Amino acid sequence: VTSLIRNKIHRLPVIDPSSGNTLYILTHKRILKFLKLFITEVPKPDFMAKTLEELQIGTYHNIAVVRTSTPIYVALGIFVQHRVSALPVVDESGRVVDIYSKFDVINLAAEKTYNNLDVTVTRALQHRSHYFEGVLKCYKHETLETIINRLVEAEV
Repeated sequence: VTSLIRNKIHRLPVIDPSSGNTLYILTHKRILKFLKLFITEVPKPDFMAKTLEELQIGTYHNIAVVRTSTPIYVALGIFVQHRVSALPVVDESGRVVDIYSKFDVINLAAEKTYNNLDVTVTRALQHRSHYFEGVLKCYKHETLETIINRLVEAEV
């Protein structure tokens, strides 16, 4: 877990020390699911009852976003510049209406619909598969336990 956080990565191979073979890919999602499944069998840490604000989890200033009218090529530049894996899509009033992720970029490539990077993020999101069920939100006054439960139940 420390390696994931320290290196700002989402996936980490677990290597067999004797053979050098990859045994498993460790992800945030799998760690959260494990915690959810076994949380009743181990003592619950005190920090699980603290809010995101108390734990100082999250970004509250200078959040990288894209507007509904932002072209894909601009969004790609923001991914690189800010080293983020997802960008909130906001409307004219600054309200979050969607999210544009690196997974969406991969989806464009897989569908070979990337020939025009001038299209807007909103237009590109129309190519998203039907798997997407909306933006999952959390609030700074919610506890870490509440957020973990929400993420695991939504299978994010």
